[in-house]
Amino acid sequence: MIKAEWLESTDKSICLCCGQKVMHPGKPMSPERSLRALLMFNAFGLTREDLLGKHREQLEYQSPGFVAWLEGQ
Repeated sequence: MIKAEWLESTDKSICLCCGQKVMHPGKPMSPERSLRALLMFNAFGLTREDLLGKHREQLEYQSPGFVAWLEGQ
């Protein structure tokens, strides 16, 4: 699998989903949306360790609540 170039970025203003510039913090995520996001990130080749490690700051900015949900899983 080839990862998209933006998946290597840790810049919190680069969206992990699509690589576009994020202008404002995201809205809080529900558990259902968090599960869908995890499945999508896994399909992109990102692991739980990637999400809680190098991409943590991005996710806390872009997807409030996702990191806390993921830590609870």
